[in-house]
Amino acid sequence: MGKVVFGELNLGGRQLDSIRALRGIAVLLVLMSHIMSVENKYAGDRLLPDWLEFGFSGVDLFFGISGFIMVYVTWQLAPGARHALSFLSARVGRIYPLYWVVTFALMLVWWQSPHLVFASESKVPNLLHSYALWPSERDPLLPLGWTLIHEMYFYLVFAALLLLPKNRRLAGMFAWLGLAAIGFFYWLPTEYPPPIPRVIFSSLSLEFVAGALAAYGLFAWKGQGWKWSLIVGTGLFALGNFWFASYPPDRMWGHWSRALYFTPGLLFLLYGAVGWEQSGARFFKILCWIGDQSYSLYLTHLLTLSVLGRLWMMWAGPGFVDNFLMLPILLLSSIGIGQLTYLLLERPLLGQTRKLRNRWFGRKS
Repeated sequence: MGKVVFGELNLGGRQLDSIRALRGIAVLLVLMSHIMSVENKYAGDRLLPDWLEFGFSGVDLFFGISGFIMVYVTWQLAPGARHALSFLSARVGRIYPLYWVVTFALMLVWWQSPHLVFASESKVPNLLHSYALWPSERDPLLPLGWTLIHEMYFYLVFAALLLLPKNRRLAGMFAWLGLAAIGFFYWLPTEYPPPIPRVIFSSLSLEFVAGALAAYGLFAWKGQGWKWSLIVGTGLFALGNFWFASYPPDRMWGHWSRALYFTPGLLFLLYGAVGWEQSGARFFKILCWIGDQSYSLYLTHLLTLSVLGRLWMMWAGPGFVDNFLMLPILLLSSIGIGQLTYLLLERPLLGQTRKLRNRWFGRKS
C-alpha cells in the first residue's frame, strides 16, 4: 500500500490525492454554507440558495476522513505505549499549535469588542476550556472548535486502540462503538446532557468508524468494486444532504439521524475514492491544493468572512449588483487567507512539532 508516516498519506511514494481532494471538497462545503450565512446577515438581498446551508456536511466528511487516516497510517504498527504516544503527539502537534494562534488572535478582538465575536451566544466563553478543547457548556471562543473537540476525543480513543494487538483493534473499535451507543441512549435523550458525555457518547462517532472501516476494507479487498462504491457513496452522501434540507436546521445538531444518514455514504465514498486512485485515476489539482490548506482555511474563514461581511454591510444596497461583486471576493479572500496561513504558520509549526516528536520518539515513529 505504500509508505506510511504519521500525518502523511502516501501511495507508491506520493500523497493520496483522493484524500487531499476530499479534504478540499469538505472545506469548500463548510465555506460555502458560511458565505451563504454572511450574505443573509449583511447583504439585505439573497442570491445564494437556501440549500447551501447544508454545506455543514463538510464537517461529517472531515470526520470520516479522520477515521480513514487513523487506520491508514497506523495499521502496520506493533502494539505498545510508545507507538500510541507517538501517534497521539503527532495529532496534538497537528491540531493545537495553529488552533492556539487563531484563538489568540480572536481573543484579542473579543477583549476589545466582545459583540464582534460570537455575538449570538449569551454565555461568556471559558478560555481555558477553549484553548484545551475541553467539552464545555458553550462552544469554544472559536466556534468551529466544537468539531476539534470531537477530533481530539477520536484521537484519544484510537491511541488506546493502538495498545491492542493488530488483529484485535477492529474488535476494539466495535466495542467502543457499542459502549458509545449505550451511553447515547442513556445520557443524551435528556434536554441538557452534561458536556463530557455529550462528546463521549455522540452519534458522530459513527462517522469516524465509517472512515476507519473504509481503510480496513481497502486493505482487505484492494479497492475491488471501487466504481460501484463511489457511485453509491456519492449518492448516499447527497441524499443525506437533501434529506436534512426538508427539516429545520436545529435537527442536524446532536440528533442521531445526522450520523445515521451520513455514515453509510462516508463508508462507500471513502472506499470508492481511494480505490479509484489505486486504479490509476488522477484528481483535480485545485481540489488537492485546497485540501492541503484545508485546516488553515477551516480555522480562519469565519474571521475573514466576518470582517468582509461587516464592510459589505456598510455599502450594501438594493438589488444584486453588490452580491455579484462581493460573493467572489468572500470566496477568494477566504481561500487566499487560508493559503497564507498555511504557508506562513501551519507548515512552519508542523515542521517544529515534527522535529520535537522525532527527538522524543525517533524518526521512525
